[in-house]
Amino acid sequence: MADSSLDIARAFVQAINQRDLVAMRALMTEDHTFTDALGNRMSGAEKMIAGWRSFFEAIPEYWIRVDTALAAGTKVALFGEAGVGWRVDNRVLDERWNVSAAWLVDVEAGRIRNWSVYCDTGWAKPPSTKTAEGETPPA
Repeated sequence: MADSSLDIARAFVQAINQRDLVAMRALMTEDHTFTDALGNRMSGAEKMIAGWRSFFEAIPEYWIRVDTALAAGTKVALFGEAGVGWRVDNRVLDERWNVSAAWLVDVEAGRIRNWSVYCDTGWAKPPSTKTAEGETPPA
């Protein structure tokens, strides 16, 4: 029996949490579309893998936790939390953030066609590494 849409969405979350770009790619349709919390859209599986690679480099330790999941046919809604640490000047900062988030997923033929994120975007700017005097503190 084929995996359910919910199983596929959960597998994608697991691949994100493991930063497994191969598994992520295997779960995307060729015309996969990602929509971020600001409404920006990126389409194409290979383009998205390049985007995720850059994201994981800039935003290490990104994770998703799903607390509630609802599925109706090929549509899946996930509700939970996401969190991360920041990399600034090639150094991972001690500061962390987490935010309540939701994801809307469209599955087509056993793969994710659309992945949309909904959350507060106040976290989207990395914390400053400048001191009051304007100098970067020592690592």
